[in-house]
Amino acid sequence: MKYFAIFTVLLLIVSLVGVGYLYMTANVVVEATGVIAMEADDQPELFSRLRDQVRTGAVIGTPYVSASELGEAENYQFYTYTIRLRNDCYVAADTIEVQITPMAGDVLQIGAQSSYVIGARSTGDVQATILTAAGMHPIREVTVSYYMWGLPFTLKTTVQ
Repeated sequence: MKYFAIFTVLLLIVSLVGVGYLYMTANVVVEATGVIAMEADDQPELFSRLRDQVRTGAVIGTPYVSASELGEAENYQFYTYTIRLRNDCYVAADTIEVQITPMAGDVLQIGAQSSYVIGARSTGDVQATILTAAGMHPIREVTVSYYMWGLPFTLKTTVQ
């Protein structure tokens, strides 16, 4: 019984050190950001698919307005935001999600097609695309959320 008690105390200490290490070194840093603008006219298939999703109320992504119908493609544009993240920790950053803070004129954020993971001590890019009214400026606040060992973390940055 004495050895079991010593083992469990040692296990508790190792667990506390591991969680402390995670909180002290869970540094995911934004290295670079960028945005690419594309007119909705240049992506007719994507715009048509989004128009159908909005009309049926089955948007795959985050709708910012309760629009029941999208107008013509020449009135909209797509912004694709790219955020380069550097993971300085020895633990992988899992289930990375990018959420764009909407401005007046933004219609929806298209849902991500895959889950992003940045391995331990590596760098990776994550992307998010929004549909907005034509002529809007691309400056947005971006919230990046991720998990390490099942614990949630978030960081915010501005993309220009």
